[in-house]
Amino acid sequence: MKKRAERRRLSLGTLLMLLLTLAVLILCGVFLAMIAGNGAGARSELFLSLPTGEERAPEAPTPVPGAQEIAPAPAQTASIAESTPTPAPAVCSFTLAAGGTVYAPKAIRESAMEGNDHYDFEPVFAGLGDTLSAADLAIVTLETTTAGAQKGYGTYNTPPQILDALRAVGADLVSLATERALDKGYDGLTLTVGELTARGLASAGVSLGGGAQNGSIFGVNGIQVAVLAYTYGLSDEGKQQTREAERAAVCSIDEQRMVDDIRQARAAGANVVIVLPHWGTKNKQETPAEIRRLAVTLAEAGADIILGTHPNVVLETERLRVTRADGLDYETVVCYSLGSLLTDARAAENTAGMIAHLSVTYDPAVRRATLGELVCTPVYIARDRMDTATVYRVLDTDNMAALSALSAQEQRAAQEAAQAVRDITGQSQREEEGEG
Repeated sequence: MKKRAERRRLSLGTLLMLLLTLAVLILCGVFLAMIAGNGAGARSELFLSLPTGEERAPEAPTPVPGAQEIAPAPAQTASIAESTPTPAPAVCSFTLAAGGTVYAPKAIRESAMEGNDHYDFEPVFAGLGDTLSAADLAIVTLETTTAGAQKGYGTYNTPPQILDALRAVGADLVSLATERALDKGYDGLTLTVGELTARGLASAGVSLGGGAQNGSIFGVNGIQVAVLAYTYGLSDEGKQQTREAERAAVCSIDEQRMVDDIRQARAAGANVVIVLPHWGTKNKQETPAEIRRLAVTLAEAGADIILGTHPNVVLETERLRVTRADGLDYETVVCYSLGSLLTDARAAENTAGMIAHLSVTYDPAVRRATLGELVCTPVYIARDRMDTATVYRVLDTDNMAALSALSAQEQRAAQEAAQAVRDITGQSQREEEGEG
């Protein structure tokens, strides 16, 4: 009996010890859990407050138990991330150069002939230097076809080697919208376009194959530029050479069509619209009122730059200020006539041409183009003697090397031509300043 009682007492003591040990373990567990919970909360808040960029903030010191921590709430962090500015689209710009009409009748063609039906027109334009090539986009107007010998060279059909010379001097785009475009028929125009394409030269003002395409939209330094060209009409020879349906291949000046084309170009993504109208009256040094009115209409429709040809003399320039359909005010630069870039005419006003230079900046954030200062470079078309041959030379009148190669008589004529151009464009600028 005694032994059984001792075993009972030992069993009760052991039980009490086990209960006490269990109680201690539970208390320790609760305490440890509280510490662990506080630490996890602090780490979570530190993570949410880290910057969103690649650089992370320095590690925060280990929180002291019981100390109060201040960290940005998750909602605040989200607000900061959402307000991070998005990089603005890049502002782009390009430079434009535009020369007048290129016309190469028999006298010029013969001066460029080197025998065996081979022609080299590059010396004709060498005096221009980089006047065209320095620009991002250089434009000229071709007042002749380049339909090849099979069509018979004549007053308005020139060997296609003239295109090699234009390309060499920096031309990028050629307007074909002149009254002479169909002088060798529709197939002659097709051959001309093919010669341009083969040399990597773009064209505007014609629509082959019955399409409605006038020009194209070109990417120039990230800016989408539309170039549209039109002529006042066709020569009698051009009308005789083609059927009425084929005449539509050359884009004619029609106010509503021009307005529609400009708006369609804008809708197609053009940031800048350039219009090349072959208009006005040949050899007249006054700009007709209807031409000025049409320029305003085109500017209001969305034309940024208007570069006229056909009169074969330099006419004034103007900066129009118009309100467009969006209710905002815009500027449009107009050159009513660039004059001739190449001709055999010897009247002083015909030998004096100009190349217009303009910088264009486009800001995609506001979807607006800004036009810089218009600079008009006078050019002179010289006819001189070299040994026993007559040669034609087109030169930038500031190109002293090209100028010094001319005879004394032609040097004086070049200087007079330059002054005449400066007087015309300078008078325009003074009139604008007076109106402002």
